[in-house]
Amino acid sequence: MPIFSPQLLKRTELLSLSAARTGGSPLLAAVRKKLPGGGTEVTGHRDYSPGDDFHAIDWTHCARRDELRIKLFEGQSDRDVHLLLDCSPSMGLGHPAKFQLARQIAAVLGYVSLMNLDRLIVAAFSDGLVADLPPLRHASRILRLLRFLEELSPRGPKTNLLRAVEMFVRRPQRSGPVVVISDLYDPNGFQRGFDLLRFYGYDPRLVHLVDPSDAASALLGDMDLIDVESQTGMKVTITERTVRRYRALVAEFHNAVREYCRRRGIVYMPIPCDMAEDEVFLRVLGCRRDRLASPLQPAVAVS
Repeated sequence: MPIFSPQLLKRTELLSLSAARTGGSPLLAAVRKKLPGGGTEVTGHRDYSPGDDFHAIDWTHCARRDELRIKLFEGQSDRDVHLLLDCSPSMGLGHPAKFQLARQIAAVLGYVSLMNLDRLIVAAFSDGLVADLPPLRHASRILRLLRFLEELSPRGPKTNLLRAVEMFVRRPQRSGPVVVISDLYDPNGFQRGFDLLRFYGYDPRLVHLVDPSDAASALLGDMDLIDVESQTGMKVTITERTVRRYRALVAEFHNAVREYCRRRGIVYMPIPCDMAEDEVFLRVLGCRRDRLASPLQPAVAVS
């Protein structure tokens, strides 16, 4: 299923410009480094990395030293932005499916990162890392990002965020913001995975996808329940008391996630999967509707 139509991509571009004027997305916020110098003066170099814009290569410098080097300018911050996308089977549930929304959010955040000339790294996980996109830089690489996301599908056994993070931190890469997009249905808990990211110097942020129907279940009677991730079944009898206890546990889980992130200063953004598409983009990009020049509305021709 296509993630973006051309119209939606255009709206995302307009929203990202509006977001930049109002402080930008809290999920991508960073302290921008200001290097000495002014204007377009070159203030330094660094080694070329896969995904860098070849226009930034200092060919004169390369000719003298016989190695690829990238020019850095005044005010330019060179950072990596990492997106970790949950593609476990539970992400295929929801109305609409959480996985489709997760891919759209990843596409929006990736597009804004590329527009900001950040180096973008995207990986998908379930019980470990299951798919990788080579590093990208520059907005011209947006189609590669979209193709990668469109080829993903919910797969694998049950979620194991800790194992995925253990694989992630062992890779040869720089630390930076890591946006985890997940429903957090991990039988081992999500906390140790986030703690490990912080231990290795990464700056984790969380987009928590929530299916409102999870907390509104009204099933009663004898049921055969199947865990969508482990495929294990269980025969149960659900009473009204069981439903009340279940709803209390769902609320307790959401409160625990929120409190964990608050205590550790992690940006936390819960997104109901039935939220209107425009509202999702406004929230993810940090836009305020009252400050927009209505980029969400169709353009009107003026003669």
